[in-house]
Amino acid sequence: MRTPPLTAAAISLACGLYALPHALAQTAPTEPAVTPADDEVIVLSPFEVSTKKDVGYLAGNTLAGSRLNTSLKDTGAAISVLTPEFLKDIGATNMQDVILFTNNAVPDVGDAALSINGNPMIGNGEWQLRIRGLPASYARNFFKWDASTDFYNVDRIDQTRGPNSILFGFGAPGGLVNTSTKQALLNANKYELSYTAGSWDRHRGTLDANVPLIAGQLAMRVNAMAENGKSWREFEFDQSRRAHIATKWQPTKDSTLRVEGEIGKVKDNVARPWLAIDQSFRWREAGRPTFSGAWPWADTIDTFWPDHRVVGDDGVVRNWLGRAQGSNNIDGAFLTDRYRDIGATDDWARPTWSAWADTPANNSLIPRHANTGGPDATRETDYKTVSAFFESKVSDSLFYELAFNHQTMDFLGYDPDGSRATTYFGNSSEIWGEASADLPDQWGNAAGANPNAGKLYVENNWTRRTQKIDSTEFRGTMAYTFTTGDWARHRAAGLLSYNVRTFNRIEETEAFSDLTQWAFDPSAAEADVNRLYRRHYFTGGDASDIHVQSWRKVVPGTRWVPTQPLEDTESRLATGMVAVQSFFLKEKLVTIVGLRGDKMEHDYNDGRYVNALWALHPADNKTKDFNATTLSGGAVYHTTKWLSVYGNVATSRDLPEVRIRLINNDIPPMPESKGGDVGIKLDLLEGKLYATIGYYKAETKHMTDWGSIRTDVSDRNTKILNALRNPDPSVSATPLITAAEYNARLVNANGFMFDRDSSGWELSLVANPRSNWRVSANFSINNVVARNSMAEVKAWAVANEAFWRSKIPTSGAYAGNAFPTGALGDASWDNLGNQVRWMNQYAIDNVVALDGHNARGQRKYGANLYTKYTFDRGALKNFSIGGGGRYQSKNVLGMYDNTLDMKYNPTVFYGRSLTLADASIGYNFKTEFIGKGSWVDLQLNVANVLDEKDSQIYSLTWWAEVAGNQVTRRPERIGLQEPRKVTFSATLHF
Repeated sequence: MRTPPLTAAAISLACGLYALPHALAQTAPTEPAVTPADDEVIVLSPFEVSTKKDVGYLAGNTLAGSRLNTSLKDTGAAISVLTPEFLKDIGATNMQDVILFTNNAVPDVGDAALSINGNPMIGNGEWQLRIRGLPASYARNFFKWDASTDFYNVDRIDQTRGPNSILFGFGAPGGLVNTSTKQALLNANKYELSYTAGSWDRHRGTLDANVPLIAGQLAMRVNAMAENGKSWREFEFDQSRRAHIATKWQPTKDSTLRVEGEIGKVKDNVARPWLAIDQSFRWREAGRPTFSGAWPWADTIDTFWPDHRVVGDDGVVRNWLGRAQGSNNIDGAFLTDRYRDIGATDDWARPTWSAWADTPANNSLIPRHANTGGPDATRETDYKTVSAFFESKVSDSLFYELAFNHQTMDFLGYDPDGSRATTYFGNSSEIWGEASADLPDQWGNAAGANPNAGKLYVENNWTRRTQKIDSTEFRGTMAYTFTTGDWARHRAAGLLSYNVRTFNRIEETEAFSDLTQWAFDPSAAEADVNRLYRRHYFTGGDASDIHVQSWRKVVPGTRWVPTQPLEDTESRLATGMVAVQSFFLKEKLVTIVGLRGDKMEHDYNDGRYVNALWALHPADNKTKDFNATTLSGGAVYHTTKWLSVYGNVATSRDLPEVRIRLINNDIPPMPESKGGDVGIKLDLLEGKLYATIGYYKAETKHMTDWGSIRTDVSDRNTKILNALRNPDPSVSATPLITAAEYNARLVNANGFMFDRDSSGWELSLVANPRSNWRVSANFSINNVVARNSMAEVKAWAVANEAFWRSKIPTSGAYAGNAFPTGALGDASWDNLGNQVRWMNQYAIDNVVALDGHNARGQRKYGANLYTKYTFDRGALKNFSIGGGGRYQSKNVLGMYDNTLDMKYNPTVFYGRSLTLADASIGYNFKTEFIGKGSWVDLQLNVANVLDEKDSQIYSLTWWAEVAGNQVTRRPERIGLQEPRKVTFSATLHF
């Protein structure tokens, strides 16, 4: 089955009009809330939530716990709701603005992964997040949502935490964040015009217009937005254009047909949120020495090997083979120098990949607001979506809904840091020094004096990511209400859905097209020696000049080539779900039990090499089935009108990262989660305060990460096997392993598996103590413990090390460690013992050492508070003041060696806590001269009102700095904090 085109779907649904019976939440305390039309009060849909019960920050009902319209008090799941008034008060317009205001959630910048690279925020149109320390999913109207989200058309946000198979069978273990879109109102003419201006030249306008076309039967609602803005960092910008139409047709009092559609185009420049990487501090400390000729041998410099072709600012391509590069290299001084590779036994150290030190002197050279990616590190996202819902009331006890959703998303991103260059890092964030006094030509020969000698530069190899998603889902739901005598009332629900989703992704790099020239690698177009690197010498202190060279500057003879296997997939998912919600003991006891089955056929094609390029070939098409049966159960018991106890248990499954290949060359198994919550619910002050206090526990298995498995396990294994096939003649005149043994031992792994156990406490409180006072607060204690990390890699490494050693002669100069000189370098250091040690040290040990400890990226404590008070009398009537704070405790950086005795003795290291304060003031006034019932809201929001500048630390260097007996490690990734941000908005309601 193929996905129908968006246009055809829209035409076929044009006869229907879409609306959801939402009454707008109260926006001005002195104005009455809009009264819903009679049909919107009487028709109590089991499939939709009416926001007429949402008052201030307090939400009434939710679908997020049971797929059925249920009061939050009667829901056994852990759920939080962000109402329209709360979103308005904190000045939120996108997901990034609200993540730290939701319960037990943090943004995911890649800091939980072994190799923090920022790809979760750069390689997607939407910010990723973790809930309870685990990955979470996004949905729109409970359909999976892939595009970025702007709140111009969002009515509310439901956050459910932990596994919940009723909501999803295939879903992330952390939970789900669902946005509900604004819907048309059948009997209300409503209009809103809003303008926002903010720090760093931000300008934003929105329109919200609801028009009943036939009173009580037909209505249309149009939302639109446009935004242009910059950032506190150089070159960052955001340009967004979006439009959303929601319509509703109610031909009879018992049926409705709703259709909505949205189109959006977003273009932005988002820099990774950290300081540059300092690859040259030792060279600068040495006085920026320069060297003539090829292959100089000195401290504080490296030489380029193998061939390295770079286009400079003058547009000329040169080969820097053998030329000096100012770096942090240390030669022959391991035991006396203060920079040490703790645990190493070789006689050199290279303190690479440390953050640009956050000091006044360094910041005067490279300001904190610099963006080394430059103006053309851009992303473009185009998306379209159309949805339709037909709902009918067959009888007072039987309802059904037929729903449809189709969405497409095209993503194009240019990443200055993303290429997997192995010999040269090729990332824009690295600061190097020009140590060559000579200027080479395209062949590497001297071509005159180097006018840039002694300068600093940034150099990169660009990555281009193209991603296309096309998804169509059909869903049918039925709900039936019945009683069993006088002792219980029940609602049974059934769901059937079918989804077809295609996903295409290609990651490319700039490389030369003619691979027949000298020193190119004709076997792999993406090989390092074939790549084009771009270098820019910058003026220190001038942030506008500190950036890599743009990819737009075309270099003749180059092209974009894939750097890894292509992704071309089609998934066909069939789902069936049944759930029964029961109300016992005069509705004091509410239970829910749900069973869900999901069956997916996943077609994929990794591609193959064709003429040295990764390409798709029909013969490589494969299919893998993923099947899951998941169960959810929950209960709430209302002991009194104000106190309830609740509990739930649930399981869920997630689709694996299909790009990862494990050590057995296979796609990983499905991640699986199971967990539960217990706690109490408090409904106090006659319904003006709602709070939950709960304890949760969950287990998640078969999660995956990339790590350095490709380079430090797969590639190293190939290197060792090659050495055994071609031994040093002085050790053996014949191969030490057979061709069959060689082929049987090859692996193509690029990732590993791990498990997580999570547990903790959560407090959520929402209150309207008075009609003019709002409070929202959350507090969490979260423990995520690493388990079974790299179990399959460790088992493989032990078995293969035994195999490797069994094949090496037990006598001779290199007994037990024989490697061929010449083919792999100096056998005195490039031997099996060192290869095994490097594999364990760089790929395995630091990951495995965290098992039993809090997982990488974990923050134990989290809290947020926001409150707003509106004056309802006196001279300050209709003025409001608000404010609050967000807190996250120290993050786990990982397990690092901290000893001087060359024995591996790892210690858990932590980063820094985060505390931010926010404030707002507002004023609303009537504008009867525009129209009856019209008013204006004015609001000023200040985020990070105290201008907190303390940076976050996301990771530490692999090497240590030693002073006497004191061992310290420098930060590798320093995360920058956005400065104080001011936003002013004016909204006209009429």
